[in-house]
Amino acid sequence: MLFKEKNIREEKEEDIKTQSAWTAEGYIQNQDLLEGYIYRTIPAKENSCGPIAVYNLCKHMGRELQFEDLLQEMDGMHLLHMPGPTLMHVMRRCLTKYLPGWQEVHGRKESIARAQQSSMGIFRYHEQRIPHFVGYYREEGENFHFYNVCDEQEDTVMPMAVFTRDHLRGGSVKLFWWD
Repeated sequence: MLFKEKNIREEKEEDIKTQSAWTAEGYIQNQDLLEGYIYRTIPAKENSCGPIAVYNLCKHMGRELQFEDLLQEMDGMHLLHMPGPTLMHVMRRCLTKYLPGWQEVHGRKESIARAQQSSMGIFRYHEQRIPHFVGYYREEGENFHFYNVCDEQEDTVMPMAVFTRDHLRGGSVKLFWWD
């Protein structure tokens, strides 16, 4: 049994090595693979979902940013230089600078209703009890493109109803959204 578990773990590690944090189009799809970047004094693979969401929506809107520069800028917006997630006041300040015109709503029901009507947005919710930001933008019809959702859904297109059913399960939900 131990040998089989070791082989499965080694296979997963090998799969990760062959993947990239970046899509062919230049979006960031998987923060777990962001080796060599630091955000808030720790490896960005641990806590960079906020900057990733901002970066990906800027990319979608045709605004090219350097990810490392964005990490440093957002890190500098925090009042304390210490490990931790992206705080909401930092996210608001960054969105105002790079993606103006955002609106904010709190609550699961309200966030889902706005997201279904929006052109793009960023959810803040809990993925397996860990605070997480996920950016999305509308594709054709009722489908939305999501990046960096969770393992096995790094770069995925799905209806908003599927995303919200599978991921907005508990804890507080906030949404930054654009018409």
